[in-house]
Amino acid sequence: MLSGNIKISELPSVYLLEKHKLPSCAAIYFVSDSNGQIIYIGRTVNLVERWREHHRFNQLKRFNRKTRVTISWISCSNEIKILSQLENEFINLYKPPLNWSKVVTPVRKITPALTALQQSLYQLSKFNTMIFGFDPIADEEPPTIYLLYPVYGLRGVSGSIRSTFKNINKKASSLKWKEYQTTPKSGGKFGYWETEYNGIRIDLSPFQGLVHFMNDSVCRTVAGVELMAFSHEQIETLIQNVPNLEEDISDLGGLEDDPIPVELVNKYSNQENSKDIVKVEPWEELEPMPEGFSRAMTRQFLYVDGVEIEVCHNTNGKNFIRHNVYWWIMYGRKNPDPVRECIVKNLEDCVERLPTIKWCGYKFRFETIIFNEDDVEVESVLLPLEMFEHLILQANPGGKLLEEIQSGEYKSKPNDTASIKLFAWLQHNSLSSLLQTNNS
Repeated sequence: MLSGNIKISELPSVYLLEKHKLPSCAAIYFVSDSNGQIIYIGRTVNLVERWREHHRFNQLKRFNRKTRVTISWISCSNEIKILSQLENEFINLYKPPLNWSKVVTPVRKITPALTALQQSLYQLSKFNTMIFGFDPIADEEPPTIYLLYPVYGLRGVSGSIRSTFKNINKKASSLKWKEYQTTPKSGGKFGYWETEYNGIRIDLSPFQGLVHFMNDSVCRTVAGVELMAFSHEQIETLIQNVPNLEEDISDLGGLEDDPIPVELVNKYSNQENSKDIVKVEPWEELEPMPEGFSRAMTRQFLYVDGVEIEVCHNTNGKNFIRHNVYWWIMYGRKNPDPVRECIVKNLEDCVERLPTIKWCGYKFRFETIIFNEDDVEVESVLLPLEMFEHLILQANPGGKLLEEIQSGEYKSKPNDTASIKLFAWLQHNSLSSLLQTNNS
C-alpha cells in the first residue's frame, strides 16, 4: 500500500502559522513537532480549506509555543475514494498521540512512547510484577514479552494496575494499554492487558501463587527498567508441573537480553538513527575536586507547603540538592549513615529506575562542601536539581490520593509526608522557578 513507501521527512510542508500557504488539493496530512515526531494525522478533499478553521488549530497553536509545529502532506487527488482507508493505514502505522486525545484538552507535552512505557514498567515493578519470558516468534503475533502480576486468593493489585494504566493512557502519547480480558467479579475481576512498542507486544496477566517464585527469581530489564524475572530453571519446573502448559508456551524462553535496548548516545554523534536507540544529551557533571580540597558553594532555602528545601549553587550557575535533604524528605532521616544506608548504591538504583535515561552513567561521589557565607563545612553527595525533582516525582503515592493530586483536588493535610506535599506541588511547578523569583 501507499503508506509503506512514504518518507515523511521528504514530503512538502509548511509551518503551522503559515497554513494559508497550503495547496488546494485532496490530501492526507501529517502534523509534526520539531523532533519530527508525528503527533496528528488527518484527511481532507481540500487541504487549504480544511486548515482555515481546523478543529485542532488552537490546541496545536498552544503546543507550538514550545516546539515548532509543521504540516506535511501527500496529494491524493487520484485516491479520493480510498482517503479514509489511507488515513487509517497511516494512523495504525505511526500511532500519532493526538488522534486519541480530546480536542478540548490543552497540549502541554507529548510523552514519547518509550517514556510512557518506562513509566508503566516502573510502576509494575513496584507491584512485584515478574517477567515470565519472551517469545520471539509467535504464530501471526508480534514478538511478545510476557509479564505476570501476583494474585492472592481473590485479592491482588489489579485495581492499582488499572489505575496506573488509566493515568498512562491519559497522556498524549502513542503508547496505550488495552484491557483485552477481565475475569468475572466473582473471581476477583483481574485484568489482562497488552500494549505494543516498536513491533514488540507486551502482555500482562494475573498469576495465582506468583509469590512462590520471587525468592529464586533473577533480575532482567525491559526498556531499561529492572524487573524480577523467571529463570530458565523455574520455567522448566513450571512446565513439568502444569499439564498441557508446554504446548502453549513451546517457543517461550527466559528473558536474557533486553528486547527494547536503551542506549545513552551523545547528541553530536554521527551514528545513524535507530528505532531502538533513544538519543539524549548526557547531563553535564561537576568535575571532581582534587584530593584535600573543598567545593565552595552558596545556598538558598526554599519553602514549599511547609517543606524546607536547601538548594546549593555552584560557581558555574548549576543548582544542586544535597543527598541529606533528599533522604530527609523521602525517609524522614536527616543524617543517613553512608555505609549502613549504602548511600551511593541506593542513589544509583533510584536513578536507574527513573522513567528517563538522561541520568544514565551519572557518577555519585561524596565530597566536602563549604558554604563560605555561613562558614559551614559538610560532606555530602550532590544531586542536580532536576534529578532531585525526578526522584520525588518517581515516588508517587498511587491510588485515590494520586487521582486527587492529578485532578487538582488535593489539599495538604497535617499528617501528609514531606514527599507527598512536594510531589503534589511538582505536578505543576518547578523549584527553579522559585529560584528565579527569589533572585529577581
